Amino acid sequence: MLTQTDGASAVPPVESAAERARNRRRAPVRRLRLVLALFAIGVGVAVVAQASLRSFASNKTQTQAADTPLLLNKPRFTGVLKDGRAFLITADHAERDAKDQNLVRLTTPLLVRGYGAPNPSQATAKTGLYREAEHTLLLSEDVKITSAEGYDFDAPQALIDMRTGEVSGGAGIAGSGPKGSTRANSYNVTDKGDRVVLNGRVRTRLEPKR
Repeated sequence: MLTQTDGASAVPPVESAAERARNRRRAPVRRLRLVLALFAIGVGVAVVAQASLRSFASNKTQTQAADTPLLLNKPRFTGVLKDGRAFLITADHAERDAKDQNLVRLTTPLLVRGYGAPNPSQATAKTGLYREAEHTLLLSEDVKITSAEGYDFDAPQALIDMRTGEVSGGAGIAGSGPKGSTRANSYNVTDKGDRVVLNGRVRTRLEPKR
């Protein structure tokens, strides 16, 4: 008598034609899903990279803008001294410092004290530093000062207080006028020019009255 043994259950089932067809259809779908997933990852990386590049470019542009000084041609600064006299500062060029907005560099500055009034005094130089907060103008290189009384002075440097009109310098001065000539290592001019203090190797020559 023949009997079925347990070994017959180990034989793998035969895949039907319908199942084979479904598996063939599923394979392209799985590949498509993998491709879409990789594409999504690639898009995400591209978006992050582009945002980073834009941020870097924006920061670079802002840094360059912050480091770029403000340039002005033929600037004019006007104001009033403490004693009521108007003043005018002009120059060929002005450059505001990019790191210190309080500092303005001037090329060939001209200062007129008593602007609009008869016989104003003037000061010129090759370069100048105007500090707005401190209201000071530092003239350097070939400084020439002309007073209302007809005196002409030459100095390497002149520091002018734009509130009081006081002028001072510690690098020497030499000048001449109707009453004589003078030379000193330092000077200080106050009271609208009525008070002049000279210090250090002072030499004065007075012209005789005629």
